Amino acid sequence: MRGKDGRIVKRPDWVEVGRIARAHGLRGEVRVVVVSDNPERFACGSILHARPGRVPAGVEPERTPLEIMRVRGDAGFLIVAFAGVEGRLQAEGLRGAVLEVPGASLPGLPADEYYLFELKGLEVRVETGSPVGVVARVVEYPSQEVLEIELAEGPNALVPFTHEAVPEVDLARGFITVRSDFLGER
Repeated sequence: MRGKDGRIVKRPDWVEVGRIARAHGLRGEVRVVVVSDNPERFACGSILHARPGRVPAGVEPERTPLEIMRVRGDAGFLIVAFAGVEGRLQAEGLRGAVLEVPGASLPGLPADEYYLFELKGLEVRVETGSPVGVVARVVEYPSQEVLEIELAEGPNALVPFTHEAVPEVDLARGFITVRSDFLGER
């Protein structure tokens, strides 16, 4: 896939959309913590792929397709029944599983929106326009995303991905602007 600036941005093979926290009740339902902002991901009939929550580095995990039969709850967490998961014991076996969808299934976005993976590798500039580094990775915490910035000089910096800290994201030109006071002394 090409980014809006023409640079090649590789979509990840798999995108996390939720995690199974625990079994719920006795009928095979599970409590899912949602990390997707696309509500269609959890519609009845949707197929999600479950992989173990902990996988050794360098090992490609096995994924199990799960079809959603029933869903209730709100955006924070859902109670989900999957086809073939009949009782609490089977539901407990899914505890800690990561729910994913193929990266190729991600829809296109409007011009002023972007996926977090598109930020990796962008040049980082301060308010004056001077380049100071590149986005090494995006870390997703429960409260917000944080950019790890590989600075040209000095140790890496962690910057909250908020409008206050990052007032400009310009995918078309391949950079973001970070307020210098969030980068430490410059």
